[in-house]
Amino acid sequence: MPLSTTTDTTIAQQHWMGNFALFMMTAGALIFLGTTDDVLQNAYLNRSTIIILLLVIGITTFIISRSHIASKYQSHLLSIMLLIVPIISINLLPYAAVTAWASCFLFLMIALISYNRIVMWYTIVVVLATNLFIMFNTTTTLVEIDSSDHVARLGMVTIGICIALIINHLHIRNLSQLHSLANQLDEAAKRDPQTELLNMRGLEDFFDDANRQHLLLIGIHLENYYELARYFGEDIQARVLFECIERLQSLLPPYLALVRIEGGTLAVVMEKPEGVSCHDEMELLSQKMSAPYQIDLHQIYVNLYIVIDDGDTLQKSWMKRVQQVNSALQESVQNDKKVMCIDQTWRCEQTLRVEAARALSLAEVNRDFYLVYQLQYDSNQQTFVGLEALVRWKTELSKANQPSVFIPIAEKSDLIIRLGEWIFEEGCKTRKRLIGLVPENFTVSVNVSPRQLTNESFMPFIERMLLKYSLKPQQIKIEITESQSLDFESQPILRALRRIKTLDFPVSLDDFGTGHASYHVLERLLPLRQLKIPKQFIEQIEESAKRQSILESIFQLTRSMNVECIVEGVETGEEVQIAKDIGIHLFQGYFFAKPVSLTDIILLLESKIRKRWIKSMLPYLSYNMNWLRPLSFAA
Repeated sequence: MPLSTTTDTTIAQQHWMGNFALFMMTAGALIFLGTTDDVLQNAYLNRSTIIILLLVIGITTFIISRSHIASKYQSHLLSIMLLIVPIISINLLPYAAVTAWASCFLFLMIALISYNRIVMWYTIVVVLATNLFIMFNTTTTLVEIDSSDHVARLGMVTIGICIALIINHLHIRNLSQLHSLANQLDEAAKRDPQTELLNMRGLEDFFDDANRQHLLLIGIHLENYYELARYFGEDIQARVLFECIERLQSLLPPYLALVRIEGGTLAVVMEKPEGVSCHDEMELLSQKMSAPYQIDLHQIYVNLYIVIDDGDTLQKSWMKRVQQVNSALQESVQNDKKVMCIDQTWRCEQTLRVEAARALSLAEVNRDFYLVYQLQYDSNQQTFVGLEALVRWKTELSKANQPSVFIPIAEKSDLIIRLGEWIFEEGCKTRKRLIGLVPENFTVSVNVSPRQLTNESFMPFIERMLLKYSLKPQQIKIEITESQSLDFESQPILRALRRIKTLDFPVSLDDFGTGHASYHVLERLLPLRQLKIPKQFIEQIEESAKRQSILESIFQLTRSMNVECIVEGVETGEEVQIAKDIGIHLFQGYFFAKPVSLTDIILLLESKIRKRWIKSMLPYLSYNMNWLRPLSFAA
């Protein structure tokens, strides 16, 4: 919250003065209502008039204190209303009492108006005038006052005024210093202490202006910022950050604010450039920022990821926009996308992910999920050699049932552990049902997430499943997806891989080439049975010589390691033929079989068995028919 200004304090004080005046005038009216006639014998106004006058003063003062007129004029009006009382009271009370009352009133008003000197000067002038008037008009019927008493009283009032002025001056000066210090602290709270850039508090104040809601908000993330401290030290980390900020300031188009969100994450607020593609500008900026930083003897490279929020949204909360930018930055790092735009499509996808996450938190594995299976084909043997279990989600959310949507969300929670165990057991059940329909070396592939590998209960669970369904490890293929979330160097994953190797499970590395698996990692995965080449390497390969070259290189790698190579996502005969010409003979995709239910898989396998039986029986049937034909003629 912003700090209160002196003007705000003065307004609050005037409201309090209006309340005080209304209370005091009401109390005075009640006092006069009960006052005896002996006390009022010198008054030139009757009781009713006095009571009405006091109530009018109180109510009018209260109304003025709440009015929207300028503070300066409001102070004058309040002073006039309050100081009518001592002027009128000269003719209402004995002179000695008037003098004492006026002196008390002076200190009362000083206490009320420590911020407002206008009211204070009114008080001083009226009190002095009242005392001087009493001094030169000594006629009274009730009290005999010596003239020297007036001089003494006037001196006491003068001393009180001087003391009040000194106290007021010191008080105002102290308040000004405190207010200045508070402003400095407030300003410091809006700045990052290390870089002096605006921080989140400063960004909040910046977006308080409604006219700034639709400005561009650009998030910039230094990917290896925290690693710099680990490998080079915090001093080098800070210097790289400062040089990065200086380079940004020199390369950025005109901008309104540069903000440090946290660590190596910055934000730029700027107006939309006219006639220029902001995306292209940021692409160019990313390229220029990728130049190495020369710090002492170190040449340091910094990967920069940029997210652009175009501001074309009904979202008015600046905090929500910053959160979206942070979320998009994480996504851009995971997908290794240097420049990314937050547009309406991205927001719809984000909304879908949020709704899917809420629905998944209520999902039950046995009720809301089911498996489909996609067959794997060997073109050399011209037969199906395995199938992959693919999970699907029964949900009313449109598009959320796609694995690319709900699997990453499930991996963020323990749901993936329960879901993974269910998939593995269902895969074992399926392989058990296929006994007699497929050869013994026919495999069912089951995907295993990184969270499952690091879970201590995973290995004991799969061992129990093998015993429960009387299966050999070679009949269940474990597919591990190559991704950034899978750290092959971590001890829990290494222990799980060693145990998988000991049990002799065939291991398939899914989506090879899209993550960070090195040759050293592939060695650790041995006995690696298979590398699965994702769809993007085979898609429209007939039109790309570069893709053909990459595919051939991967195949040569698998041959050198004595590992099978299977291509996913094949949809056309041209794609299959190019892969076969390279030497690949294992395929999975719509060209051979779509993902279908287990019932359809069993029907297909049974039909193939019948066809093979009929084909194998044709020679015998042909021989018997030839043997029977002469008999029929003889008959």
